Amino acid sequence: MKRRTLNRLNDYFFKRLMGDDKRSDLTLRFLNLILNRTEENAFKHVEFLNPEYNPLTKDGKLAILDIKASVDDKTFVNIELQVSRQNYMPKRSMFYISRMFSEQMVKGQDYETLKPVIGINLLDFSLFDDIDTWHNVARFKLDNTDKILTDCMSLHFLELPKLKYSDIKKVKRLEAWGAYFSGRCSEEELEVLLMNEPLLQKAVSFEKAFLSDDKMYREYQQREDAIREETTKFNRVKREAKAEGRAEEKVETVINSLKAGLSLELIAQITNLSIDEVKKISKQVNK
Repeated sequence: MKRRTLNRLNDYFFKRLMGDDKRSDLTLRFLNLILNRTEENAFKHVEFLNPEYNPLTKDGKLAILDIKASVDDKTFVNIELQVSRQNYMPKRSMFYISRMFSEQMVKGQDYETLKPVIGINLLDFSLFDDIDTWHNVARFKLDNTDKILTDCMSLHFLELPKLKYSDIKKVKRLEAWGAYFSGRCSEEELEVLLMNEPLLQKAVSFEKAFLSDDKMYREYQQREDAIREETTKFNRVKREAKAEGRAEEKVETVINSLKAGLSLELIAQITNLSIDEVKKISKQVNK
């Protein structure tokens, strides 16, 4: 029988590995490494939440986050995967965490009760071409100072292609996780990673069980096929739009906004395109 392969950045696999109470220790470890939390201030409990958001409009599409959770002090976390280059990732991530932040507020509530929201983006492409580091953080700061205005929202971008190491034995622990998810390390290198970061062994054990489960692997393959078809369709829409003289960035913004469930009228305002142009792109996306 042909050996089964696995893309660890497939969202179906990732959600089952990192979004399950049975493996919450993996999620906590990953979060604490990203947020540089040591044993003294490390998060010790995570609660996985419903990742679905109701549409913003009556006819809007449902937005589904990869992993939505809260941790010890009720800080909210959103973990997103993206395998193909999307220049609008910062806007998309900001949109998601802004909703998570604002939806905490209920009538009569004190602003002081609002909890921080952290957006984590695991990317299989280079987003910031002029920056060499693979883990970059965006926060609200006052201009020309290092003073943090507020910790209410922050964004982390982990760009896996930028993760370089000359000696696998010397990789840091967060880098070990990045190397694992990238799928670019050999079996021999993976063994070294497991020695440096033993908890990854639990991930590898689940991976083996996942590959041997016919039902889960069939659903995984269906998701891979859907991603491939979606990527092909969106690339076609971008090519058609470009041939018609529309900027690719604006087309990406329209596609992303449609996914997020924004109305056609609002998308037209955001992109400065006519409502007819937005409708045309929407039809191309949905055909």
